[in-house]
Amino acid sequence: MEESLDPASRRLLSLLQEDATRPLRELGERAGMSQSAVWRRVQELEAAGLITARVALIDPWRAGFAVAVIVQVNLRGHAPETRAAFEAFVRGAGEIQQCHAVTGPHDYTLLVRARSVADYERFLMQRLLAHPSVASAQSNIALREIKNSTRLPL
Repeated sequence: MEESLDPASRRLLSLLQEDATRPLRELGERAGMSQSAVWRRVQELEAAGLITARVALIDPWRAGFAVAVIVQVNLRGHAPETRAAFEAFVRGAGEIQQCHAVTGPHDYTLLVRARSVADYERFLMQRLLAHPSVASAQSNIALREIKNSTRLPL
């Protein structure tokens, strides 16, 4: 769909990425569209799957999740059932904010948030490494966050 985005849709999406709580009137003024056109366009973009959700972004540090860990995971095998079992586990684990199947020496890269290093250790030892599909995991604790953005450069 990206190739078919017209300039008005790009402007609208950029505005929504900045603040999805803006009133339709303000979005229309800033995007150069009428209020009803903005409403229709947002509905179309949602129906097309380009807008997947409208959410509040929460600062993990202020919410008490001071530990961010990047984890590289290797599976025991690469059978479809093994991957499916691991991915189902990931979807159900609230500590895991992101999961990417990757190229290179690891099978997956995760971003895990925890309240403390001890909480992360419990998650790692009792849940992640205990999962039957997981062969190994390598953890890197983030010292500080330089950039964390959800905004795409439209």
